[in-house]
Amino acid sequence: MASDPLYAGMTAAEIDRQYNFRKLVPEHPAYFARWQAESEAVRARLGGRYDIPTGPHPHQRADVFPAGDGAPVLVFIHGGYWRALSKDLHSFIAAPYVERGVAVVLLGYGLCPDVTMDELCGHAQAGLDWVFANAAGFGGDPRRVVVSGHSAGGHLTAKLVSENRDRVAGGIPISGLYDLEPMLGFEVNEQLRLDPDSARRLSPIHAVPAPAPLLMPALGGLETDAMHRQQADYALAWAAQGNAVREIVEPGADHFSVVDRFAEPGSLLFEAALAMLTDS
Repeated sequence: MASDPLYAGMTAAEIDRQYNFRKLVPEHPAYFARWQAESEAVRARLGGRYDIPTGPHPHQRADVFPAGDGAPVLVFIHGGYWRALSKDLHSFIAAPYVERGVAVVLLGYGLCPDVTMDELCGHAQAGLDWVFANAAGFGGDPRRVVVSGHSAGGHLTAKLVSENRDRVAGGIPISGLYDLEPMLGFEVNEQLRLDPDSARRLSPIHAVPAPAPLLMPALGGLETDAMHRQQADYALAWAAQGNAVREIVEPGADHFSVVDRFAEPGSLLFEAALAMLTDS
């Protein structure tokens, strides 16, 4: 199925067992419902700027939560296997960072199959371009922009950090997919429409730059063997180019609860992210 030893010989059933996160965490609807309720409350309380266009597609929108003049900026890109969910579900992430002086920008992007994976990646880049062009306008420091994202957003984070290494201060991809080859044998590819060439071209593990800023890939300790291998291989590839990398494994967290940890003061992931932002 794939040339890399990590995926060679994997059956469709094994790929499903390793990468079907909603099946692996059957209680995921409860996460989404809680995230939605908490996000609505945060938007009402923080009073940010919402649904700012960052491109022509209706999902190319940004939500901005300012934190005063000269604040570092945390950019967050949502997950959903490039085909579901939205930034609106993740406003809850902003509150603990804003309270500690970090501006937060949530980026939206068009979803497959309405757009191609190449177009989707372009939407993420356009969103980051918007952040750099407008950071000063919402009090953010464009020299202190850290990109983060979960799952599909972790993939987009890795891609953006590689392609904007001279502009971003660091990257925090969470539960990211850095080698897309397994997607070729997974049901989601009906919407993604990847082929072997595009899967390789869009895989961050095959495009690690040097030099590059600090990368801090993170995932939950309860995630699958394949996801742990994705992170370990990507961290090794990053370090092999002489770049700084720090892996985070959140004990007891699954593919969805790791997002909660990212917004939970006192957690390993939150404190490491805050340190990256405030030290940048």
